[in-house]
Amino acid sequence: MLQTAFTELVGCSVPIQLAPMGGAGSPELAASVIQAGGMGMFATALVPVPAVERLVAAVAARTDGPLGVNVLMPFYDDALIEAVASRVRLVDFYHGAPRAEAVARVHGAGALAGWQVGAVDEARAAVDAGCDVVVVRGIEGGGRMWGDRSLWPLLDEVLDAVDVPVVAAGGIGTGRGLAAALAAGASAVRMGTRFIATAESAAHDVWKQAVIEAQPSDTVMTDAFSVLWPNGPEPHRVLRRAVEAAERTPSDVVAELRVGDHVMPLPRFAAVPPSVHVSGEVEATALYAGESVFAVRGTERAGDIVRAVAQDAEHRLRSASTTLA
Repeated sequence: MLQTAFTELVGCSVPIQLAPMGGAGSPELAASVIQAGGMGMFATALVPVPAVERLVAAVAARTDGPLGVNVLMPFYDDALIEAVASRVRLVDFYHGAPRAEAVARVHGAGALAGWQVGAVDEARAAVDAGCDVVVVRGIEGGGRMWGDRSLWPLLDEVLDAVDVPVVAAGGIGTGRGLAAALAAGASAVRMGTRFIATAESAAHDVWKQAVIEAQPSDTVMTDAFSVLWPNGPEPHRVLRRAVEAAERTPSDVVAELRVGDHVMPLPRFAAVPPSVHVSGEVEATALYAGESVFAVRGTERAGDIVRAVAQDAEHRLRSASTTLA
């Protein structure tokens, strides 16, 4: 019952796509989602091309299911596309106007191309640029924003405007949300916040615990965490406690990110979220989270979440179908 145009296109068995989350993504997380029937994704912003290649290889060593990478347009790099597009199922773009040449480069390497959008005109432009998939992103989600629309009215408009599979994203973390999106006409959902506190996530324990303790009202839209973001101050959804902690600290540098032998200082209000490789005043870093935090009740296995959400959605859709009949 959960086979859709999206699952048929990318080759997964349930219409759940892992959101590409900087800081929280790991080969173990992506592989677990894939092995449970969903689609895994990686964020690539600020990750050197060789490191992205290693991440892709690490997932391939665990599973041959569908994997994708996300490219934030402020960090777009032709070298990245050339290096990984032939090794993944989907290259997904976000935070910039659709560009036909970027889509053509992905297609030329043999991958599908998608664009995450925040407006109906942008969705049309993505399809005109040749995209195979459109991800509709509402402001209910965590992380950086591109657009100012809530998910459900925007999803309704986009579904009427394009004829490619549409993925719903922003505040979805349960079977009820998946069922609602499919009933509305979406072909899949993208879930991020629900996976931050999983056992396989690379998120720092401070970030995980903060998400476990949070309620939707504890998230806030702000432009505070925009240091190191190329476009300057732009909106994003984080936990309010992170903003308050950053405002309280007198430090100009609150933490550091260690990648191999390289150490990157993280200034106060840096846009970089805290992975396990971050140390310092972690509570004052960008603790991104969406309104689906209500569904995060503790540490779970990612595969268990995928299976439970899919099973619950199928049960709800079957029950609705029986009722209507």
